[in-house]
Amino acid sequence: MPETAPASPLALALRRFASRRGAQLGIALCAAFALVALYAPLLASDVAIVWWDDAGFRLPLLADLFNRRSYPKHHDLLFSVAGLLLPAIATGWWLLRRRWSASRRVLAAAGLVLCGWLLAMLPLLPDGRGGWQAVWSDRPSSACTAEAARASGAWTIFPLVPHRYDAAYAGAVLKPPGTVNPASGRGFLLGTDQVGFDVFARMAFGTRISLTIGLLATGIALAIGTVIGALSGYLGGWVDLVLQRLVEIMMCFPTFILVLVVVAMLGRDIFIITWVLGLTGWAGAARLVRGEFLAQSGRDYVLACRAAGLPAARIMFRHVLPNCMTPLLISATFGVAGSVGLESGLAFIGLGDANVPSWGMLLNQGRENIAFGWLIWVPGLAVFLLVMSLNMVGNGLREALDPKASP
Repeated sequence: MPETAPASPLALALRRFASRRGAQLGIALCAAFALVALYAPLLASDVAIVWWDDAGFRLPLLADLFNRRSYPKHHDLLFSVAGLLLPAIATGWWLLRRRWSASRRVLAAAGLVLCGWLLAMLPLLPDGRGGWQAVWSDRPSSACTAEAARASGAWTIFPLVPHRYDAAYAGAVLKPPGTVNPASGRGFLLGTDQVGFDVFARMAFGTRISLTIGLLATGIALAIGTVIGALSGYLGGWVDLVLQRLVEIMMCFPTFILVLVVVAMLGRDIFIITWVLGLTGWAGAARLVRGEFLAQSGRDYVLACRAAGLPAARIMFRHVLPNCMTPLLISATFGVAGSVGLESGLAFIGLGDANVPSWGMLLNQGRENIAFGWLIWVPGLAVFLLVMSLNMVGNGLREALDPKASP
């Protein structure tokens, strides 16, 4: 029988990572939060998933996902597209597992979601008036609600909680968990806030906000830090001297205070906060990448690339950078956790975006209404679990990818 090829170092590291209980728990929690974010409309919405009456069979919630009046934010559209494509991506991942590498499958899945997101915003459909409109466009709100179902007698299936995250219900201010909403005939699973919003619905859609902030802010910081660190570590000399002084200046800035100043000047928009977090959090990544490039620059493969006359940019980002991804991957998990915690802290002190269902805004309401405990422990526990799970994944990666670790 032919001998089995030995496992690669990366495969051995991933096996060590998957065998750790802490990493397994962290992955499970992160996956649960991701699924809640992707399928939040299936958990909380006043539009029926299935509607069957004399006019026929319909899926109103599917159409409502691309109604800009119901979901006006671009990140909501991205999550809706990703949620719809997830079954196809999972199937393709399994079918191509022997033909494509994991990195190639990840890039293909990300490209598919991004293409779907962009296509949904392009005017590709006729609007019936001689013009064109996008799939994601402003349309009248769906009439397939719980009140309409009771009036028409249609056969319906509604989400777990038939309440909108942005609808304030009459007479539902600061109601405890389990209180029945007369408008829908269903209870508020986690109570309501001081405006009359359903806390469960706000928590489900708040998962999208937290993940968007964490991933986008960390992505911006890593992109800037990678470029600056690569230039500093590879080129050296006066370039390294100037860039490292810039890094030290950025590290001296108190990020929290700088965010407060920018928010006070430009407003409390959630994406302004995200960009500020990303543009001020790259110094650590830059120093990390610089150290890795300094360690790699003297290796034989780098000298061979230089002798072959390859451009510096190609050597840095095509040959050296892939060998520096391990510490960046570990840093990214801690960066996402830090961004989520920082945004929650800003919203907790009243500087968050009041127009989005943020966990931090619920914590702020709990601070102002201390007697209503569900406004404190529900979002507080969610922030704790998300940050803890990301830290557990980061710790598991750091231990598994350590070359000195035992196989």
